[in-house]
Amino acid sequence: MDLVPHIHFEKQEGNLCLQHALNALLQGPYFTAVDLAEIARKLDEDEQDVVAPRDQPRESANYDDSGFFSIQVMQNALRIWGLEATPLGAETAIEARDRPQDELAFICNLQEHWYTLRRFALPSRWYNLNSMLDGAEWISETYLGMMLRQIESEGYSIFVIRGLSPTSPADDLAATLPPPPQSRASNTFAGQGYSLSGTPEQPIAGLEDDDWAMSAAIEASLREAGTIAGEEEVSDGKRKREDDGKGKGKVEDVSVEEMRRRRGEILYGD
Repeated sequence: MDLVPHIHFEKQEGNLCLQHALNALLQGPYFTAVDLAEIARKLDEDEQDVVAPRDQPRESANYDDSGFFSIQVMQNALRIWGLEATPLGAETAIEARDRPQDELAFICNLQEHWYTLRRFALPSRWYNLNSMLDGAEWISETYLGMMLRQIESEGYSIFVIRGLSPTSPADDLAATLPPPPQSRASNTFAGQGYSLSGTPEQPIAGLEDDDWAMSAAIEASLREAGTIAGEEEVSDGKRKREDDGKGKGKVEDVSVEEMRRRRGEILYGD
């Protein structure tokens, strides 16, 4: 059984990305643009009381007519549900950086665009709920960490969401399903960002040769192929090779072309 038809997903409407991201996180149509505008208006009032009298109105920093909403609106909207959005770079998010697959959700923001990455019940059930896509798309645990590091390098602000109760119908169903096959990994992330103008952002120069991406992809590919059984075996093999120089315990030599082929397989399922 496929989980995707049971996931609440909202396709892009105008610039209402934050609305779509929040509803994808909560798994239901809980917020409207009017709700978010009211939160933004209250924020404006509170800020204006501090910096200027009410009879001197100023332009809102929290929303505009295009559908843009600020980070503060997102955070206040989540607090209504008892949720906290912590920047991924914060000290309290160290575990999320090291093992993102153990978290429940992330909200990503770049300028006016917002989207949610959410786990359903199991660490093997992460989905990209970006409203610019045609629908929810599964991403593997390995791919999740790589994706977060790459979009962060592109300038995205990433927030780990804490306090979420995974009790939606999709969560309940996901708990009964086996892990998706690796061949179904999403290829929606290919080193380029999303733009509301409909024009993909240019890939980062040198992405093909990025050390962490290449290393992580190769290691994951080798693990899944059974070439290495774990980090201990890799370390032991390297140690033996350094000690006697005779190739004992030597990890497989891989050409650049083969590295890129394997990286393509783990990233895009080619």
